[in-house]
Amino acid sequence: MPMKKIFTLIFALVIAASCAFAQSLTLTYEGNPVGNGDTIELMVPELNSTVDYYLDVNNISDEDVTVRAYKEELEMVEGATVSLCFAGLCYPPTTSSSGTIVILAQSTLPHSSDYGFHFSYKTPMAGTSFVRFVFANEDNYDDNASITFKLVYDPTSIVSTAMATKMRAYPNPASDNVTIEYAYTGNSDNVKLVVKNMLGTTLLTKKLDANGNKVKVDVSEYNAGIYFYSIEADGRPLITKKLLVK
Repeated sequence: MPMKKIFTLIFALVIAASCAFAQSLTLTYEGNPVGNGDTIELMVPELNSTVDYYLDVNNISDEDVTVRAYKEELEMVEGATVSLCFAGLCYPPTTSSSGTIVILAQSTLPHSSDYGFHFSYKTPMAGTSFVRFVFANEDNYDDNASITFKLVYDPTSIVSTAMATKMRAYPNPASDNVTIEYAYTGNSDNVKLVVKNMLGTTLLTKKLDANGNKVKVDVSEYNAGIYFYSIEADGRPLITKKLLVK
């Protein structure tokens, strides 16, 4: 066979192979794209309370894709549970895969949809759990998008003491401005309000008047989701609570 024809055949096979393994699926967390295989660390706000976390699943291909979600509990705090919801159903913690759903070409299955994805986590004690989720093309498992969540409950970072006897946010959920009421009985002059997202990234640090009782925060630029607001004295969290932005 002439060399030119051999080269053309090899080139065609390479192109065909690359097309065959093109990834159709990507993930978005709180409005931010997630790299395939990324790990996201999340703060768990309290013990023995179910917390929900959400993902958007995107089909970036030009064809409809039938998708199934898989759960892998890589490392778990003793007694902690994880359950997933996808394709219109929620499953018990013992279930490791979901039913399927068709995601149309060039479209997103948002977490807010009745068929979207979220998972619930609950832990009875401090520690760290690692859970991996894989969203795979039902016709080709190699065509998948995965993410690992590092779920941390650390009692040294979420502490409630007598120095911060009251804190509440209203309205909660909020979409524009939120007012945070607080009461501080300590003697530090370095008291701050700190707002973080689910990744632990600090979005706001605001010095508080130790003799005051409320502060207003503009959340109109925040993506919809779950946030945490804390009172800190001398850099130490005294009390942390959850804020929902819609």
